[in-house]
Amino acid sequence: MERLGHLFGGRLRETSLREIDGESEEPERTGFRRWYDAYCVLQWAEIESCLGPWVAAADPTFGPEAEQNFELVKNLDRRRVRRAEQHREEYFLKLKAFLGPNDLLCMPTTPALAPLKGTIGARGHAAASDYYPRTLSLTSVASLGRLPQVSLPLAESGGVPVGLSLLAANGRDAFLLGVVGRV
Repeated sequence: MERLGHLFGGRLRETSLREIDGESEEPERTGFRRWYDAYCVLQWAEIESCLGPWVAAADPTFGPEAEQNFELVKNLDRRRVRRAEQHREEYFLKLKAFLGPNDLLCMPTTPALAPLKGTIGARGHAAASDYYPRTLSLTSVASLGRLPQVSLPLAESGGVPVGLSLLAANGRDAFLLGVVGRV
């Protein structure tokens, strides 16, 4: 953050999810969880729409992780989709109002160090059950808000890259890439 502070000459300010969405008290416990839930429901519905007929016809054999994911897709209560679409539109409008044309939202790419290959099991595994939802909660912001996002590997800890994500307003892809070029 210090590196970016020098680059942008003190024009950085700290914010919170509550300031953006107006509803979150504890971002990691409640706020981001709502974003995550909406993201997952929409993702599962899209997977079912795009791949469901093929999976039903081809009856492929999946590995354990993919099998778990397709079970989530198959068991989705479709009544949840409409509400998730409403949340997506609300979040999009709130982010549109919050981010000006030359603003960036800076946030960690992941909530903790990424696990090393082979150190985390399938989503049913205890360590994975916490890591995946927390990570998808962060990445859901760009998806639901229709924002361009770039992750910059700015540091390293124990051989694991640590990323900072920069998000720009909807439609400001070129602006974001210009900033990334300067960083």
